[in-house]
Amino acid sequence: MPLTDHIPQPYRQKAMELAQVLPNLGRVIISAHLNPDGDALGSVAACAYLLQHLGKDVVLYSVSGIPEFLRFLPLPAPLLSDLSSLPFTPEQALLVDLGQFHRIGGDLETYATSLPIVNIDHHEGEGIGTLACWVEPKAAACAQLIAYVALALNIPLQGELGRAIGLGLVTDTGGFAHGNTSAEVFDLAALLMRNGLDMASLREDIDSNIRHERFRLWGKLTEHVEFHANGRIALCPVSRQMLAEARAQREDLEGFVEYLRRLRGVTLSAVVREDEPQNCKFSLRSQSAIDVCAVAKTMQGGGHRNAAGGNLKVDLSTAKNMILQALRSVLF
Repeated sequence: MPLTDHIPQPYRQKAMELAQVLPNLGRVIISAHLNPDGDALGSVAACAYLLQHLGKDVVLYSVSGIPEFLRFLPLPAPLLSDLSSLPFTPEQALLVDLGQFHRIGGDLETYATSLPIVNIDHHEGEGIGTLACWVEPKAAACAQLIAYVALALNIPLQGELGRAIGLGLVTDTGGFAHGNTSAEVFDLAALLMRNGLDMASLREDIDSNIRHERFRLWGKLTEHVEFHANGRIALCPVSRQMLAEARAQREDLEGFVEYLRRLRGVTLSAVVREDEPQNCKFSLRSQSAIDVCAVAKTMQGGGHRNAAGGNLKVDLSTAKNMILQALRSVLF
């Protein structure tokens, strides 16, 4: 069976279009959003493997570096947190799992605007690609789209490429538990496994990698969770002091908002993290029937139907009240 036959029909045309673009790139800098999650880092790595297969020079960028919980993933090229030591002058930028320049952060946020951009994303929006752009909100993960581009390029989803795609697929579907877990997702997962991906080993790397600091932080957070709307809303404010007392990092909050969503009777969950005295990041999760992306957009955020977030330039108490009011408006 030709590899292109594994691309679902709704995704085939755009995958083939991207497969025509990538071989014509030169030296490329690849990046995703700052504070990368599994899908962002997996997508960056997967794109690097694709371009290296095509004989291209690549460099990776993340202003926030690699989170501790994702350090198990091998990267095929150097990853920089600033542009002062570029090994070459990039001719194009490949930006994945983001559709807004401000989500890159650091010096690449401005630098990338001077380059031709290929953009692959699965968040709602128009994207930021100038050379090529594929934005598909129906995809469960950005890595899913990159897998289809690889197949369109006749590149098998094997080895570290397959593992990088698997990481994105597993993390952005919540271990195949979220509402975005489609039949196409399972088909792709099966193809990855038939091509050698050890899914159990990957899940162990993802799930059995909890820092002691994260464990202590989560214990502390359970004492601060608030329940509203007769228990349908679970909300947790997280101050800088709480992180410091647990000797934890921001990345140690990863997954806590999903944990709250699993509580009996909870249909909406939110975590509001204080980054600076007047700057807070919020994360929202919901059941399949409730669109938290629409809620996030009212506060200049975005994301997906059941997983969204953003930033608020206010203090923690004000941010918490704003989010609670917005969530209540969805229920009542």
